[in-house]
Amino acid sequence: MLGRTEEVDGVTIVTGLQENLLEVSDADMNKPFRAWKAALSAWAARSPIAFRRLRSGHDDAFAFFEGEDLKISVLGPVPTMARGVEGLAFLGNPPKGPRVGHESLDLGDHGFKGLSASHTINGHSIVFRLRYGGFSYLFTGDLNDEASRLLARRQESGEIDLRSEVFKAPHHGSADFSGAFLKQVSPVVSVVSSGDESERKEYIHPRATLLGALGRHSRVEEPLIFVTELVAFFNREGWSRLSDETDHAKRGEFYGFSRKAYGIVKTRTDGRRLLVYTDSGKAEMKEAYCYRLGADRVPEPAPVVRV
Repeated sequence: MLGRTEEVDGVTIVTGLQENLLEVSDADMNKPFRAWKAALSAWAARSPIAFRRLRSGHDDAFAFFEGEDLKISVLGPVPTMARGVEGLAFLGNPPKGPRVGHESLDLGDHGFKGLSASHTINGHSIVFRLRYGGFSYLFTGDLNDEASRLLARRQESGEIDLRSEVFKAPHHGSADFSGAFLKQVSPVVSVVSSGDESERKEYIHPRATLLGALGRHSRVEEPLIFVTELVAFFNREGWSRLSDETDHAKRGEFYGFSRKAYGIVKTRTDGRRLLVYTDSGKAEMKEAYCYRLGADRVPEPAPVVRV
């Protein structure tokens, strides 16, 4: 499912890694990937595309972006090297939850069983840290517990810096997280991008354990945790029907609401101050918070000036 693999010293390593999607045979792709390839092919016909498969340490990919106070560090995925074989480790299934103890604070990689394609895909998300002046943002994709522990161990050894003021929480607030990793990030502001799209695809994101851990491991006494599905306001549309007769026959009439704004959390910084806010239909109720760099470059609350 993930291409070629090799087993070295009991570790399964994914070695069939690709640099350029346009060079991959359609026979090796599922339908969504073939559609993606077709879109990229159409774009490449107009203007050449430079492809690069990122991994930890590839900071030079963002050299064009860097300035005196601006830097992007690529922290993941972290490759595995064993007896001359390099690739991405095939990850396992996490211990069954929900966990309410302290096991997630463990930096060991035990407890992950078998070979899981989905956890391997998620765990090897691109992870990068953006620093602008005194504020840093950490973006983690669908990072999971096993992969997070690896990054936490690299932080312990001084190889990377995870500590960030603004944290995009991994995997929509899944329970598959590492408390040790969150503790090292120690965020001031966390943003969870969540919202189940249907009853059939219900994952109960964000999980209570994740929200509790984000608050517990923040470096400030009153951290901010935004959940995008709660950043919403609605207009009442009344009784409605679908225009498609087939869909209407299935659904019938229903009481409808429309969303004017949904899931938008915005941040602005000049490297010395940080503004975090959400949209609202009423300007006087717009949720907004501000921080400035205090002593030892530690963020402290600052007044929000409304004009």
